[in-house]
Amino acid sequence: MLQLTPPCSMDSDLNTDLGSTIAPPDDATKTALSQQSRSLMKIITTSLILAAVLFSMTVRANATKAASYRVIDVTSHQEEGWAAIKTLEGLLFVWNLKGLYFTLAIKGKEIKPVNDPDHIFFNVDGRVLQIQLASIKDFAPDAEQKKLDDKLILAAHRDWESNYIEGLLKSKLRVQTFNAKLSNGGAALMWQYDMPEGMNAESKKQLYVTAVKNDFVLMLNSTATAALSDADGRKFLMDTIATFKPSPTPIDVKQLSESIRKGVAP
Repeated sequence: MLQLTPPCSMDSDLNTDLGSTIAPPDDATKTALSQQSRSLMKIITTSLILAAVLFSMTVRANATKAASYRVIDVTSHQEEGWAAIKTLEGLLFVWNLKGLYFTLAIKGKEIKPVNDPDHIFFNVDGRVLQIQLASIKDFAPDAEQKKLDDKLILAAHRDWESNYIEGLLKSKLRVQTFNAKLSNGGAALMWQYDMPEGMNAESKKQLYVTAVKNDFVLMLNSTATAALSDADGRKFLMDTIATFKPSPTPIDVKQLSESIRKGVAP
């Protein structure tokens, strides 16, 4: 389930070496991050409280169930989960989970992970990016029987998510939709809504781009702020999802990171 983009709590220990890898922490680190998050909740401004609560809530089970980030030395050849590798242009995000394997290039001069134990967030040059996947069975269990195409699946996903967020916010959302196409000609859907009054001190709008990938919908989420326009945000999301590169088999993260260190393009 989508979460509102949160206030940014950055991991100050992010390794900037080319080819270095970040991935979910162990249980002890996860517990420590949860304690830090609870402390942070006590001092955030009133205007951000609802967004922080929504962000930290455990909502409907979904395919993502990601974790926060730390720099590690990769020891296994094929990790199950996700990782991110430092590149010359930013980060290469790697997903190896539930039969879906792909990379996304996140481009920026300064990219830092956001400390959250349950979701995947990055701060990219001051712009927050969330990466999440939802199983089509969660919101359109009869998609195959009804022979829904990608456009109809994406529309159903948008409605499912926006209706759920309306219930959390207790406010009707005015959702704007923009049809889009991926670089390979595949369907994509961009949609956004204004944050309700009293909850928009930081994030003015929530922005999304989605695409069908196998049995999932891949969703990228960002925000528009006073300093970052929604048009720029939509371009950022489209540019990022355009870098999607699938793999038929699990991606060897250690081998990939070593190749990047040696200057071989991913």
